[in-house]
Amino acid sequence: MNAGLIAPGLAAAVRAIKPTITVIRCRGIGEPMSQNTLQTVTDRLDPKRFKVIELKWSASFGPVPSRDGDSFGVSVEQAERFLLQLIIDQPGPVVLIGYSGGAQVVGNVAARASLSLPAIRAKIIAVGLISDPSRHNAQIIGENRGGQGIMTGRFVPEDHFKVWQLSAWGDPISEQPNIWALEDLAAGIEFWSLKDPAAWMKDIGRKALAGRFRFWEPRSLASWGLAYQWSLGYTRDHRHTSYHLEHIRGVPGPPRTYTEHLAKLIGNLA
Repeated sequence: MNAGLIAPGLAAAVRAIKPTITVIRCRGIGEPMSQNTLQTVTDRLDPKRFKVIELKWSASFGPVPSRDGDSFGVSVEQAERFLLQLIIDQPGPVVLIGYSGGAQVVGNVAARASLSLPAIRAKIIAVGLISDPSRHNAQIIGENRGGQGIMTGRFVPEDHFKVWQLSAWGDPISEQPNIWALEDLAAGIEFWSLKDPAAWMKDIGRKALAGRFRFWEPRSLASWGLAYQWSLGYTRDHRHTSYHLEHIRGVPGPPRTYTEHLAKLIGNLA
């Protein structure tokens, strides 16, 4: 048998072998480790190509889901450390996905990695964020209706890996139209908890001294009525919790829910 004929075929076979991609998902506040929003994304992925890991973090916002829970700010800071280590521990390429509070964690880590953490950056091939509280108004998949996250915009550079931001119209967590009252409220309760009210007061004082709050300014005072109307998208109209049910707007192809579309984007990698 001609070895010269075997070698090219063997080389082609080796090239065809693709490394397993690890998908790390970071659930939203109060969601269980399984049967959560992001599971409706990962259930659609080919298990032969993708390994799915759930980031273990408290997913707490003060007394939600448990009375003695950490504040959102503390929970996010802890989760970022856990996520960085989890990325390091993976042997191959990584996709990060997050929903709501989990999107805050993933987006923060992705932004840091892109700018200043080359070892982490080298492992990430894509980042998918659904209802990111810090979504930048220039980053969205599909129709861009303006607006940004309730915690103001955090741009995730796209120089080194893909960034997919998905946000539904009327979701005040990821798409509020620059309503100062909502932004002040989000900044004010970031470190709120029953567990450590002293830390909350310290954060309030720090932000006040830094000029983060604008409660007394005419524009902020005038925006409380609009803030209430937009808050109904969260409390009454389920705009924040329908990403697995509602079709995404402004993308080509047949109708898909937001989570279906994110699964398709991930499935099309490499």
